[in-house]
Amino acid sequence: MNVLVSSAGRRGALIKIVREAVSKRAGRVFAIDAAPWSAACRLADDWKIVPRCDAPDFVDAVLQYCRQQNIQLIIPTLDTELAVYAENRDRFSKNGVTVAVSDPATIAIASDKLKTDQFLQSQGLPGIECVEPSQDTQFPLVIKPRFGSASHGVQVVHDSEELEFYLKRTAKPLVQRFAEGQEYTVNFYVDLHQQCRVAVPHKRIETRGGEVSKCVTEKIPELIKLAQQLAQSLPCPWGAMCFQVFLDNQRNTRIIEINPRFGGGYPLAHHSGADFVELLIREVLSETLPTNLSWQAGTAMTRWDDAVFLDQSELQDVA
Repeated sequence: MNVLVSSAGRRGALIKIVREAVSKRAGRVFAIDAAPWSAACRLADDWKIVPRCDAPDFVDAVLQYCRQQNIQLIIPTLDTELAVYAENRDRFSKNGVTVAVSDPATIAIASDKLKTDQFLQSQGLPGIECVEPSQDTQFPLVIKPRFGSASHGVQVVHDSEELEFYLKRTAKPLVQRFAEGQEYTVNFYVDLHQQCRVAVPHKRIETRGGEVSKCVTEKIPELIKLAQQLAQSLPCPWGAMCFQVFLDNQRNTRIIEINPRFGGGYPLAHHSGADFVELLIREVLSETLPTNLSWQAGTAMTRWDDAVFLDQSELQDVA
């Protein structure tokens, strides 16, 4: 099976994981990106520059590349491309390509912080209360863009002066209560029957640019149960997903974000024993999924920067 990683960017670890999975089936891994400097693309067997996902010719360009390389599965990785792929699943399917993406309704919930909060409330799941700022507002508060991702624009404010400052500088601002406790990410896999096959929580020890750089897996029943509840509650989710959540000293949980895609910390879940890519490929090939999926708590990940080098002939592609 040939697999395409879309918007590969800096996801070199994911490219290596996909290569390991497809090599067992005499397959190859491909990558696309709108940016010619993508390091992860150069770790694939072949790659191509395509238009941005919001361009009218994006889908046509991806389909053409899929036909050229006999690609059967696309793994999206970028929040902004998920809706485009979800809306065009049938078109890809008619060309023999499966896109690992959830239903458009799930993408809409996850991409809009206000809709996320409303969804969690409607399902009786723990979220973060949204508030209207007033003179008697209790601080601290959190301001975030309603349609943001990767923690861009998220600010903790401690008084009315900071609140006013960031409200003016945040696009479509959303104001929420400050969540107490330890922050975790839960990577989980939802099969085609909307069952959570495996959920791997990890403690977020350090982040860089909104992506975890130091973390460790922990088996926390409350967080695993939340993953199972999300799988049952979201409208037709499928594939690798993750959510961010706070757990306080009283074991109360507060979900702050849902991401219906491979998370940046997925390599840790994979290394601990939870192979989401293998599950995905098996479902696409209509193979039986394993019933006993075990993973190890206490597996830690600490990241460092690596480099991909280009020769002079490749510089023409990035000029």
